[in-house]
Amino acid sequence: MKKFLFAIILSIVSFNMIHADVTWKLSEDGTLTISGTDMPNYYSYYSSKAPWLYKKDKIKKVVINNGVTNIGSAAFFGCSNITSVSIPKSVKSIGEWAFFECVLTSVTIPNSVTSIGENAFLDCKKLTSITLGNSVASIGESAFCQCKALTSVNIPNSVTKIGKEAFTNCEKLTSITLPNSLTTIEAFTFIGCSSLTSVTIPNSVTTIGNSAFSNCRELTSITIPKSVTSIGKKAFIGCSSLTSVTIPNSVTTIEAFTFSSCSRLTSVTIPNSVTTIEDSAFQGCTRLSSVTIPNSVTSIGNSVFENCFALTSVTNLAKNPQKIGDKTFQKSIGGKTYEINGTLHVLPGCKAAYKAADYWKNFTIVEDAKEPGTTGVADVEADNDMKDGKYLIDGKVVIVRNGKKYNLNGIAE
Repeated sequence: MKKFLFAIILSIVSFNMIHADVTWKLSEDGTLTISGTDMPNYYSYYSSKAPWLYKKDKIKKVVINNGVTNIGSAAFFGCSNITSVSIPKSVKSIGEWAFFECVLTSVTIPNSVTSIGENAFLDCKKLTSITLGNSVASIGESAFCQCKALTSVNIPNSVTKIGKEAFTNCEKLTSITLPNSLTTIEAFTFIGCSSLTSVTIPNSVTTIGNSAFSNCRELTSITIPKSVTSIGKKAFIGCSSLTSVTIPNSVTTIEAFTFSSCSRLTSVTIPNSVTTIEDSAFQGCTRLSSVTIPNSVTSIGNSVFENCFALTSVTNLAKNPQKIGDKTFQKSIGGKTYEINGTLHVLPGCKAAYKAADYWKNFTIVEDAKEPGTTGVADVEADNDMKDGKYLIDGKVVIVRNGKKYNLNGIAE
């Protein structure tokens, strides 16, 4: 019996030591008031050890008094009746899982806060708006994941890192402007934001991660700035309202499934920085009618344009036809497989090579393509002894009249 009492006393002393920096009280109206300085971390494998949680069903409002320097991890974990929280200017960080499954409707995070931990507001399904202070530098992974009622968020220029899945499945988020301080859009950051219609990607961003905007079904257009050098796999897969994509010339690889199932995309011009188009990059873009492939592309993977039913025009600016993967230009209708056999536009003098190449030979090949920024006139001088006529020089058509060069429209260079 004495040992049992001693154990209880020891646990009470230990408990008081752990939580000595904060005190709390719960009023009859459900207001939890917390005072002190350093709030400890309470997270314990998908649960919390916060001392007030045994009364969590009675907590409706949280007031954190000035002086408290942080909100500990899992501090209000699963407090499903909390509708509001007051965060003072003394708080510098919000710990992981801090407000998991709370029913907050709006949150104002003061300028003093520099970091928001992983899963901090995960599953706050009634949260409609967030105001972030201009000192926040990092937003943790899944910080606002599953905040299905969230319609707007202002991300200040102080933010340099937004973790993976930070806004996953925020189904009512309609628009977002990313800060100029951000360099990476991490994997799955906005996946499933099905109401997102517009995104502004700043020139500071260099990397767009895997599935970053997957299944953003209302996204109609996207401009990828020159600073971006890497777009991850499935980055825009399932963006079924996307009609136009601008990729300014820094991306070298269009990775697998990047624009797959973008069913409203009608045309694509691939920049001449791209060397590789990976498997299924545009698979299932059912309204894609034309595509331009630059001469920089040396590798085209499997099923890249598979089931692009409307594709009737392909312009390939490579002088030598690339080797392409299986099913790249196939379509399946009624259980049967057909080759896409629209018009292939190639540079003058290249028809024979394409006519002899697998897959490319299935197109109707026309030698009317022009390299970007040219008029179709060769960069050569017309010798005085050249007779008037049409010449093919370095793969380009030159018309010579009286010793002068002309393009195909009869305009002198």
